[in-house]
Amino acid sequence: MLDALPGRVCLIDGDGLLRHTNRAWRAAAGVSWGVEGSRFADHCPDPALAARLQALMLAPQGNVSTCISPMPGVRVMARASRFRHGDIDGVLLILDDVDALDTGDEALARFRAAMETTSDAIYLVDRATMRFIDVNDAACRLRQCTRAELMAMGPARALLTDRSGLEAVYDGVIAAGEAVEPVEWTHGRDDGERVYAEIRRRALRTTDGWVIVTISRDITARKNAENGVRRAARQQGLIAGFGQTALATPRIDTLFQRAAAVAAEGLHIEFAEVSQRLPDGGALVLAASAGFDDGYVGHPMAGEGRLTQSAQVMRANAPVVVTDHPGELPGACALLQRHHVRSGMGVPIPGPLGPRGVLGVYSPRAWRFNGDSVHFLESVANTLATAIDRIEAESRLVQLSQFDMLTGLPNRGLVLDRLSQALAHAQRHDWRVDVMFLNLDRFKMVNDTLGHAMGDALLAQAAQRLKACARASDTVGRLGGDEFAIVLPKPDDAATVAKRVMAALAEPFELAGQAVHVSASIGIGVFPNDGHDADTLLKNAGTAMNQAKQRGRNHHVFYLPQMNDQAGERLRLENQLRYALERNEFLLHYQPKVNVASGEITGFEALLRWQHPERGMVPPLEFIATLEDTGMIVPVGEWVLRTVCRQLARWKADGLALKPVAINLSARQFQDKGLDEVVRTIVAEEGGDPSMLEFELTESMLMADADAAARTLSALKTYGIRLSVDDFGTGYSSLSYLKRFPLDALKIDRSFMRDVTTDHNDASIALAIIRLAHSLRLDVVAEGVETADQLQFLRSHDCDQMQGYFFSKPLPVADCTRVLSEDRRLQGASALAA
Repeated sequence: MLDALPGRVCLIDGDGLLRHTNRAWRAAAGVSWGVEGSRFADHCPDPALAARLQALMLAPQGNVSTCISPMPGVRVMARASRFRHGDIDGVLLILDDVDALDTGDEALARFRAAMETTSDAIYLVDRATMRFIDVNDAACRLRQCTRAELMAMGPARALLTDRSGLEAVYDGVIAAGEAVEPVEWTHGRDDGERVYAEIRRRALRTTDGWVIVTISRDITARKNAENGVRRAARQQGLIAGFGQTALATPRIDTLFQRAAAVAAEGLHIEFAEVSQRLPDGGALVLAASAGFDDGYVGHPMAGEGRLTQSAQVMRANAPVVVTDHPGELPGACALLQRHHVRSGMGVPIPGPLGPRGVLGVYSPRAWRFNGDSVHFLESVANTLATAIDRIEAESRLVQLSQFDMLTGLPNRGLVLDRLSQALAHAQRHDWRVDVMFLNLDRFKMVNDTLGHAMGDALLAQAAQRLKACARASDTVGRLGGDEFAIVLPKPDDAATVAKRVMAALAEPFELAGQAVHVSASIGIGVFPNDGHDADTLLKNAGTAMNQAKQRGRNHHVFYLPQMNDQAGERLRLENQLRYALERNEFLLHYQPKVNVASGEITGFEALLRWQHPERGMVPPLEFIATLEDTGMIVPVGEWVLRTVCRQLARWKADGLALKPVAINLSARQFQDKGLDEVVRTIVAEEGGDPSMLEFELTESMLMADADAAARTLSALKTYGIRLSVDDFGTGYSSLSYLKRFPLDALKIDRSFMRDVTTDHNDASIALAIIRLAHSLRLDVVAEGVETADQLQFLRSHDCDQMQGYFFSKPLPVADCTRVLSEDRRLQGASALAA
C-alpha cells in the first residue's frame, strides 16, 4: 500500500526500527536513509530530525514537519505523524524532494482527467478550505443534483456530517496514506429510495497543500440484494411460524389477529388489517388489526357508497396498491383518515367462492411497495386461507357428526348426549324429564309419490315447526328418516306440548305449489318412571309412538310397561311374515260379485289370507298393515297378481267360463313408477289375459299425486286392465278426478250399505253415488250387502253389481271353482248357501 503514496515513505516502530518502506524509499539514490530492519537513527543524516521523531514516538499523537538538507544542493521536506495500525505503534515518515513536489500536481491532474471515464463518483476536496475542488458527473447523479449545486454544498453538507468530524477523518487519511480501509455510507434520497456507497479515500500532496481524493462506488444494488436475502429469510421465518400457529389454533379470530401482526412485522410497516366479508356477501368489516385502534374492529371499513382500498381488492380479486390515499380515495375510510394513512397495499384472502376478505397494510409515509412486498403479503394471506379452510372443514366434520345435514337439527347421537345430561341434572334436582318420539304419518307415501326432493323439503319444514313448538332449553332432534325427538329437560306438561306439535304439523305443507297434509304419531317417555338412562327412555318413547300409530295415527301416547309385550309381539309378527311368502303360507280366497238385475256372477275379488302353521288362519286386519309398514306388501302383491293369473289359466284349461278377478293394489305398489312394466311382465310370464284383470284403488292413492296417477292408470287401461275405485265416498269424492282418470267402476263402501235401509243419510249417499257413476257411464258395485232389504234397495235404484255375505262369503279356490262350474246365480231374495 505504501508504494501508491507519492514520495519516499517508511514506517518506524517504537524501537526505532524501519518496519516498512515503499518502492520510492528503496530506490532512492544519493543519501541512504536505511533499509527495512535497520535502526533509523543510525542512517538519518540529520540528528535533529531523529531526535524529534524519537520525541514524537513517546507522544500519544502529533505531527512533525521540517525541511532539511541531507547534502549540498538537496532539500527534503520531512513530514511525520504518529501512527498506530495492527502491531505497529510508531511513526509514519514521508520524505519529498522539495524540487519534485510538482509530481503531486501531476497526479491530481491525472485524476481530474480520468474522473469522467469512470462510473464511480469522485470528489476532490481541498483539506485546507474543506471545499470541493471538483466532482464528476457520476457524483452528481448519485446525489441527484447539478455540479454547481454539489460544489456549493461542500463535503460536510453532502455527507450530512459536521465539519470537525470530517476534518478528523481527512487528517487520518493524510496520516495513514494508503492504509485507509474503505467504509460504507448510506443516505435517503428525496424520492424515498435509500442509496448505499462504498467510499475509498487517499491524500495527494500538491504545491497548494493536501487534496483528499474520495472515490464513492454505488453498491445500492448489492446492498439491496443482501438486504433482500436477509429480509426474505426473516419473512420466510415469520410465515413458517405463522403456519405453525395456524395448525394449532382452532379460532379464526385469533388467526386474523396474528396475520395482521405478521404482515406489519414482515414489512416493517406501521399498520396492518384483516377485513372480512360478511356471510351475506355484503360489506367488509374490520376483523383484526395491528397498529390501528381496536375500537374499530367489527365495524365496516367504508362509508356508505365509498370505495376503499379493500373494496378495490375484493372487486379485482387481485393485489391493489394505493400510493396516495388522500388524493385517490379521499374520505373513503374514517379509520385511515384518523391515522393519517398516505399509502397502502392489499391482497385478497382466497376462498372457494371468491375472496373471503382482504389482508392490507398501510403507512403514513410514501411507501414504495414492490413485487417482494406483494409476494410476502400474498403468502401470509394464502396461509391464513388454508388455516380457515382447515378450521371450517373441522367444523363441518363436527357438524356432520352431531347434526343432521338436511334439517340442521341435532342427530341421534347428540340427542342422546343431551338427554343424558338432562337426566343427570334431573337426578340432582329430583325432577322429571320428558322425551317425545315423533313419526310423521303418511310421510313415506308423500316421499314415494312426489319424490325424494319433496320429501326432504317436507322434513325441513317439519323441523322448523317442531323448533317453534319447543322452548330454548329443549332439544329438538332428528333421529333418522321421518323420526324426530324432543327432549324436555325441565318439568313441563308433555301432553300440552304434544298437542301443540300435532296442531302445528296438521297445517298444510306447501311443496312446489301443492298443499300436502301429514300428521304425527307421538310417544312420550318420562324419567324416572320409564327409564333411568337415555337409551332406555328413548326406546320406550319409540314403543309408545308405535302404539299411537296402531291407534289410528295423529295421537300421542304415554309409555306403559305392557307396551313392550305388544312391541315384541309385533316384532315376532314381522319376522314371521318375512318367511311366510317363502314357505307358501299365503293363499287367496275369492268373493263373487253378481249382477243385481240378473243374479249372474260377474266377477270375483281376490282376498289375501295367511295360513299360519301354529295359529291357523290369521285375520287380514292383523297382518295387512304390517305388510304395508314394512314394505313387504310389494313382493306379496306381485305374488297375488301371479297367483290370480295362474288360477285364471287353470279355469280356462278346465273349460269354465272366465270371470274378471279384481285385485286390491296397495299404496306402496301404486307409487312404484315401474308398476306398469311389472304388471306386463308378470301377465306375460303367466300367459294371462289382461282383460280378465281388474285393479281396485282407493281415492287417497289416486290423489296423492294426481299427475303420476293419471299416467299410470292410462298405461294400465291401454294394456286392457279394468280400473275401479274402492271404498268410494270415504275419501276425496271429487268429480274432477273422476273425469280425469280412465275408470270403469265405483264401489260403494260397506259403511254406507250397513244402514242404507234405516238411515236416510246413508241412503242418500248411496243413491248419490249410483247416480254420479251412471252419469259418468261407470258401473256401480255395492260392498257388504248382507240382507234382502239392502238388495231390494239396490235393485230399486238400478245399482249394477253387489258383493257380500248375502250371496257369498269369500271362498277357497275349490269352492269358487264349483260355483263357476254350476253357474250359480242370485235367486230372488235368497242367499247362496255356504
